[in-house]
Amino acid sequence: MDLQLHLHLNTSANSYTQKSVGLDPGFGSSAFGVCITELIDGKANVLFTEEYPRPDFNQMIETTMSLLLKHNITFDNGCRIFVDGANPSFIRALKSRVSEDNYENMIDHLKTSYGANFNLQSLVYNMFVVPIAFNKEHRNMLAYAKKLMEYGSGVVAINPKHTKLITSLRTAVEKGEGTLDKEATSHDDVLDAFRMSLQYWVSN
Repeated sequence: MDLQLHLHLNTSANSYTQKSVGLDPGFGSSAFGVCITELIDGKANVLFTEEYPRPDFNQMIETTMSLLLKHNITFDNGCRIFVDGANPSFIRALKSRVSEDNYENMIDHLKTSYGANFNLQSLVYNMFVVPIAFNKEHRNMLAYAKKLMEYGSGVVAINPKHTKLITSLRTAVEKGEGTLDKEATSHDDVLDAFRMSLQYWVSN
């Protein structure tokens, strides 16, 4: 995609920053991608990235909970978690652990309440764990990630230690109509998690 990468050495983690977690819960042959960004001085700083091959469902729930605790990621702190909506079983399990149940009923309620104004921001305002219609939004997410990476001097700060994400961005191939060629892109699961994490800064 000819992305201009702007690498930064910022390694500090601030417990009080707003944070956004992107989760791509791949199971079976797919890896489980995780990306956490935080907002610092108008930049989305990449705080954590990882890709877990051959993930176990319960283990990934526990891994996610450990990351939330480590980085003080809570709803009250203005943080959000974005998960591919194609994985409802994982979403339900994670929501149960953070005391946020019956998300399908919540979505139905919000659609009724907001009417024609219902959108992603409606979910972000009311939910801690936010399901993303990845199959529907992936083109917009790819375009937005590209825009942030190339805007001016870049408004995404990535420490060089995040090697999998950097490799993914450098090998990312767009195969037309805004679709990512995952066969040609290395570590595409962590890139998907990165794209979802950036959604908070779209709606914020």
